[in-house]
Amino acid sequence: MTTDQSIDFYFDYASPYAFLANHAIRKELPNVKIIYKPIYLRGLETFRGAMPFVPNKLKNMLVDLQRCSDIQGLSFHIPSQLPINGIYACRGALFTLEQGCFEKYHQVMFSAAWEDNVNISNKDQVIDIAVSAGLNREAFAEGIDSPEIKNTLKEQTATAEKAGIFGVPSFIVGEELFWGADRIEHVKQKLNT
Repeated sequence: MTTDQSIDFYFDYASPYAFLANHAIRKELPNVKIIYKPIYLRGLETFRGAMPFVPNKLKNMLVDLQRCSDIQGLSFHIPSQLPINGIYACRGALFTLEQGCFEKYHQVMFSAAWEDNVNISNKDQVIDIAVSAGLNREAFAEGIDSPEIKNTLKEQTATAEKAGIFGVPSFIVGEELFWGADRIEHVKQKLNT
């Protein structure tokens, strides 16, 4: 793999599988440029009406998430508030990408949601997390409520859906779409062809 290769990584902090994928791509693809594309999961058609999880699927999913986290050596805790609404956290990602402080924010936000049981559906909690990552409270709070950031998130989500994305984590390599935290090996193979 060469350092000029890149992948688009579509995520929402509300997705535990995006949390797993975020750790995996950093470990498995250290020399690949990752272009982070936060999208609003609930803005995709699959999730607009309700979370598409019947009780048996949800029960299995929670066991699977713990199993996957254990295999990856990650601390994982099922949040007391499920499902999570990632709108404020995703706006924060866009704001920090724009401001050049995304790296400080990104890992802390995923950890807060899926390791530390912080309710990232709450805007004040998201702001507190950003401050803990070294961001200015007033600038961040104003940024995530700005019409520009709100519109960017809507547009990026709509564009992703038009590109065929129906859930996260999703990766685009060239023109090819890969969906799921368990597709990192497929992404690696594509990068090596």
